[in-house]
Amino acid sequence: MTRDDAVTGARERAAAHPDVKWLATERNGEWVIARIGVRPAPTPTGTATKPPPPTPHETPRWELQRVVTQFGGFG
Repeated sequence: MTRDDAVTGARERAAAHPDVKWLATERNGEWVIARIGVRPAPTPTGTATKPPPPTPHETPRWELQRVVTQFGGFG
């Protein structure tokens, strides 16, 4: 198969099967048509309603523990 044949075949298959990606590529000196079956991720809908939980370093208690431990407390 020539490069032009592979490109034409990839375009024809893309028209027939638009849910996957088709491309012409050279393998071992021969042109072949390859199917890439990765589908795009669905677009997100809506918005986030709950923020992620704070990390321990972002909580007020962590700051108090750090200050007290610095002066010899908790331990």
